[in-house]
Amino acid sequence: MATVRSITQDALIEIGVLAPGESLSNAQGATGLSWIIRMIDAWGADFLTFAYQLRTTFTLTSGSSSVSVGPGQTVNIPRPMRINTVNYLIPATSPGVEVPIGLMDQDAYANLSIKSLSSAYPIQAFYQVDMVDAFGTLFFWPEVSQDLTIALYTPQAVAVPTSLDTDIIGPPGYLQALHYQLALQLCTPFGVQPPPALATLATEAFATMKRPNEKPGLLGTDPALIPSLGGGYNILSDQMTASQAR
Repeated sequence: MATVRSITQDALIEIGVLAPGESLSNAQGATGLSWIIRMIDAWGADFLTFAYQLRTTFTLTSGSSSVSVGPGQTVNIPRPMRINTVNYLIPATSPGVEVPIGLMDQDAYANLSIKSLSSAYPIQAFYQVDMVDAFGTLFFWPEVSQDLTIALYTPQAVAVPTSLDTDIIGPPGYLQALHYQLALQLCTPFGVQPPPALATLATEAFATMKRPNEKPGLLGTDPALIPSLGGGYNILSDQMTASQAR
């Protein structure tokens, strides 16, 4: 998309700190980098800013009930804030057959009376973020009694930049949101009054960026409004047989 340097320069032009064609000073660049790091880090807590889903596979070894998730860990990815889906692959299937594992919240995991049960396959998983380092822990229940390949699906945020020359990469809509959101935030450190339309432009650009990630809820139907059916399942034809109730 663009470098932090060019985004910062355009944002300062937007609020009148720089003239068109004027380059960033070192001090201006350092301030812009600091603010854009904090801004993108904050976006990582808003799941509507996540545009990608990352699929990662790893081996859960026999006798294991947990793995570390994070840079340099068993699951070597940036630590996710949450996990969308966890599947295990049935051994010796080609192509691999994935079976979903239920996800527990912290209360459901805490309520497991016996956490050291053993089984060939896990039934549930619980993901816990560690607040003292860059790792998380993914717990499996029951503990597996064989090596299994696990497929992990995690939402992926825009990477936090490390320098002015870092490229910030995102899908359509992100560049506009970065421009106006950063311009609005830089008004404070540079002591300028936001242009009259800037707040509106920043809000609209941010909404446009997040709109493709919105997932509308499924429309439910009251069971009382659905006609009752009679019948059953035919194991020979693999068909449901049903008759309309009168």
